[in-house]
Amino acid sequence: MRSTFFEKGIEYQLEIDGENWNQGGFINGQLSIKNINDNTITVNSINLVLAYGLKKTIKEKKESTWEVLEKIILGKNLSVQSGQIKSFNWNINIGTDFPITDKKGGLFLLFGSEEVFSRGGMLDLNIKLHPILQNFLQTFTTQFRFLEKYQKRKQDWTEVKLLPPESREFPNLESVTCLLRIKNENFEISYSFKMKTLGRSGQQMKITKKNREFFQTISKDNYLQIGGFPNRKYFKDKINEALNTARPEVIF
Repeated sequence: MRSTFFEKGIEYQLEIDGENWNQGGFINGQLSIKNINDNTITVNSINLVLAYGLKKTIKEKKESTWEVLEKIILGKNLSVQSGQIKSFNWNINIGTDFPITDKKGGLFLLFGSEEVFSRGGMLDLNIKLHPILQNFLQTFTTQFRFLEKYQKRKQDWTEVKLLPPESREFPNLESVTCLLRIKNENFEISYSFKMKTLGRSGQQMKITKKNREFFQTISKDNYLQIGGFPNRKYFKDKINEALNTARPEVIF
């Protein structure tokens, strides 16, 4: 992927390897500057910023648009002669709990001078769930026949909503919302089961709704098998344990 912009006689060109990245992965690339002026130019600083932004505020060019996750100064006080090109290689680690790309926003690379936030170039990144979280959700949908409705950022978590299959096993369950993240190498899962219950209100029977909560922490030794492969059997057991929160005591 490539992005270019011009400022004060300098051409900035950002190139990165790949088109999609997972949480916990790396982004590698090169930022080059070229003097397209006839005279020597001094560039005070070359900046590269990884930041989260909401698409609406970016489009409207509002202030305080960016939530900065990492900033790298690649060079300072650079004298660039006419026609000269200077290139800088870089790499950035995508944290395991960094935001994924969803409908509202995502991660961007900003690049340019010290005015990078107001006048710099910009490249949007497509960030997907950590592979362990992807495997967990695949286990949920294939082994228990739940349907995934959406994924979105929620603070330091990824929120995923799933709908249960039509079965006698979950007659009172409307949906389950999972908050997922890997933090300090632990896989944390917060479940919220949206339940329907039948109760009496005066002389009438009335359906009410309430949430049942369940939380799990899975260590790296348990979510990875020897060789670094996801432990899907362990995922199945942990999901089954959590689903007991939503199952009726007696299944007819």
